[in-house]
Amino acid sequence: MKTSILKTAAICGLFVLGCISKYSAQAYTESFDDITLLTGNGWLIQNNSTPVGSISWFQGTATNATPTPGPFDSYTGAANSYIGVNFNSTGSTGTISNWLITPNRTLKNGDVFTFYTRKPTIGAGQTDYPDRLEVRLSTNGASTNVGSGATATGDFTTLLLSVNPTLVAGVYPQVWTQYTITISGLPAPTSGRIAFRYFVTGAGSLGSNSDYIGIDQVVYTPYVCPAFTMTTGGALTGGTAGSAYSLGLTQTGALGAPSYAITAGALPPGLTLSASGTISGTPTATGTFNFTATVSDASGCSGSQAYSITVVCPPNPISFTPAPALCDNGSAYTLVQGSPAGGTYSGAGVSGGTFNPAMGTQTVTYDYTDPYGCSFNSNYTITVNTAPMVSLGTFAAVCDNAGTIALTGGTPAGGTYSGTGVTGTDFDPASGTQTITYTYTDANSCTNTDAQLITVNTAPTVSQGAISAVCSNSGMLALTGGSPAGGSYSGTGVSGSDFDPASGTQTITYTFTDANGCMNDASTTITVNDAPTVTQDPISAVCSNSGVLALTGGSPAGGVYSGTGVTGTDFDPASGTQTITYTFTDGNGCAEGASTTITVNTAPTVAFVSPVSSMCLNHAPLTLSGGTPVGGTYSGTGVTGGSFNPVTAGIGNHVITYSFTDVNGCEGEATFTMNVSGCLGLAENGQDLGLEVYPNPTNGKFIAAASSGAEFSIVSVMDVQGKEVQFVSSESVASVIEVDLSGQKPGVYFVKGFANGEHFIFRIQKQ
Repeated sequence: MKTSILKTAAICGLFVLGCISKYSAQAYTESFDDITLLTGNGWLIQNNSTPVGSISWFQGTATNATPTPGPFDSYTGAANSYIGVNFNSTGSTGTISNWLITPNRTLKNGDVFTFYTRKPTIGAGQTDYPDRLEVRLSTNGASTNVGSGATATGDFTTLLLSVNPTLVAGVYPQVWTQYTITISGLPAPTSGRIAFRYFVTGAGSLGSNSDYIGIDQVVYTPYVCPAFTMTTGGALTGGTAGSAYSLGLTQTGALGAPSYAITAGALPPGLTLSASGTISGTPTATGTFNFTATVSDASGCSGSQAYSITVVCPPNPISFTPAPALCDNGSAYTLVQGSPAGGTYSGAGVSGGTFNPAMGTQTVTYDYTDPYGCSFNSNYTITVNTAPMVSLGTFAAVCDNAGTIALTGGTPAGGTYSGTGVTGTDFDPASGTQTITYTYTDANSCTNTDAQLITVNTAPTVSQGAISAVCSNSGMLALTGGSPAGGSYSGTGVSGSDFDPASGTQTITYTFTDANGCMNDASTTITVNDAPTVTQDPISAVCSNSGVLALTGGSPAGGVYSGTGVTGTDFDPASGTQTITYTFTDGNGCAEGASTTITVNTAPTVAFVSPVSSMCLNHAPLTLSGGTPVGGTYSGTGVTGGSFNPVTAGIGNHVITYSFTDVNGCEGEATFTMNVSGCLGLAENGQDLGLEVYPNPTNGKFIAAASSGAEFSIVSVMDVQGKEVQFVSSESVASVIEVDLSGQKPGVYFVKGFANGEHFIFRIQKQ
């Protein structure tokens, strides 16, 4: 077995200052002369195929082997000095995941891992079953955890290389081919392992993938730290306290991006060294500062160099803003001209940072120590001018509601007024009694003042009570409610203390002046509601007997009627001709009325007396007469064209009405009750009593006799209209009575009387 362990001696890098020694990780070369020795050299074989086959990784088979020759010989050394693996890693079908794990090493960026691999040469007419080989990395120390099952990778999550990753036929090399992997991306040297994984899906003796591969000449070469060369050591460019500083350190020899750090001493306060090698910042202290900078690369190699930086004080930073011209009457002046702030002032008239202008023009010195301990001083001159003489005359008293007052009396002219209530040259007395100050500033900006009191008398408190709304037709309204008493009213529609609502809604003002001549007022609005427009339609003449008349025609509706004979909305014509007034009150309580005259004509007096009060049913129609005044009309049951027909009316009492209408259209009427009886139906009554009449019909005389010889009497004889007629016979009682109707007109007559104490009647026809 051609296994060698290369121990690399410590390499001393050459630097400007000092030397750092590093041992590289152990290198190894594995030619697989005898794979039974792999375990003792730190290698591990783990078959996680699903299912697990009959053979795992095996010693290579030479092409001259007997009885079964292999498909190819090793890359170097004996013909069988390689390690092989094939489809027998799984069953007839399955997924191969067969691991060959290398020894544990400390891995660094830049370490190089190389190996050779191939599969059998596929001749013409032969089938190529695709193979795949992965190279994976674990950074978990000596761990050999590859997980459980064909798909797991355990701690070997980093894929460094995949040969034929998509399992395509004709891709896996058929001659020994070297692959080289350079370790990179590690944050620092890390303990771990590299593993080969024979990983084939659809594999097995009956699968469409997996054949036979070999691995030979595996070499792990650790990265060797180079010699670093850094920026020449010693004094670097100096800096100034408070000023920005920037300087970049350089190096050669680092693998990948270098990383710088201060490993001894310290930079000047305020400066920092970035990982990329730039010293930057603003120094905050003076002096010389010694430090050592170390540069490291991605593989853990490093080199150092000693440096120094000297920081000096900045130039004198003191400056002065222009000092204002002070005045000798000014108060102590706070000195603020010196910059930067934080220094101290000194000189004649200076005490605790203030200057007394009474000392006149002086030179002031400013001393300043900056944050870095550097001290500086400088001086400047303060000029003091004489203040002007100022006076202000007295003010007359005013009222607090007098409005703004122009202020005068200040000298010299051109000054300004100030105080509570003062705006420009105006004073507002509403602010009360105040001190007014007059300030004058001369050409040197020196100022002086004088002040006077201005008395402000309080204006009287005036109030005006609310005035109820009135109507436009209310007439003059006496104004009241103003306080204090003794004031006066004003406003549109106001005359003295009266208001005329005809002027409409107005603002009424009450004004009062007190003993100081101060005046005040109060106002209120008096609302004048328009009276409604009311109309009443004319009412036609009526008759005195018309009965109660419903009054209408008033507008708007919700109104009321009034006048003689009026009750509610009814008028009784019995009261005679009258004036009717319609009054309407609106929602504001404003009322208005409209009137009209109603003429009442006297109804005529009507009378009616009938010539007869009863008639027989078969009597001829009676011509009606007797109604007064004449010219009226008759009506009632059985009445037609001025005649009463008992047949039409029928038996019973019937009211006959006489109606008369005068020239004014007034009507009157009178009634009479007419009785209609059957009359003829009583003939049998006489016969029942044993009476008989003969001859019947008669030409004039007829005999009434009692067949039984009994006595009877005749009371009367009537025509068909019920009118009694004269007859010869008396009303004496007899058994035979002769009646003479010779003087009567032909027609039907009725004979009435008594027989045996009973009333009788019978009919006789005169020819």
